[in-house]
Amino acid sequence: MPANSDAVRRGYEAFGRGDMDGALELLADDFEWQGPDSERVPGSGTHRGKDEVRQLWQSMGSSVEDMRVEPDEFIEGEETVVVLGHTSGRGRSEFKVPFVHVWRFEGGSPTRVQTLTDTAVVADALGN
Repeated sequence: MPANSDAVRRGYEAFGRGDMDGALELLADDFEWQGPDSERVPGSGTHRGKDEVRQLWQSMGSSVEDMRVEPDEFIEGEETVVVLGHTSGRGRSEFKVPFVHVWRFEGGSPTRVQTLTDTAVVADALGN
């Protein structure tokens, strides 16, 4: 189902342009964002619904200067898209870390994403 990875790709492109509405419109209304289990980095914890995800993205943008989320590879299963990529930005120092985002779909819409990254590198760069 390349349509699922195409939808995820469009979301990353919209996010990269700063088009939060465009990125959010691709998500199911009851979407769940599962961030890392570390309070030292922006995006940690679980966020439910588009409003909470919008607030999350805004807080991440205000915590990290020049933040970029760049997918490198999309791996698609039936109802899952795994994205391998890099996040970069600047706090006290610059950072670039790999990420794995695991997107789950139901009925053609993303319903959940689990985000995995090196939280220690990000926290150190942000001074947390």
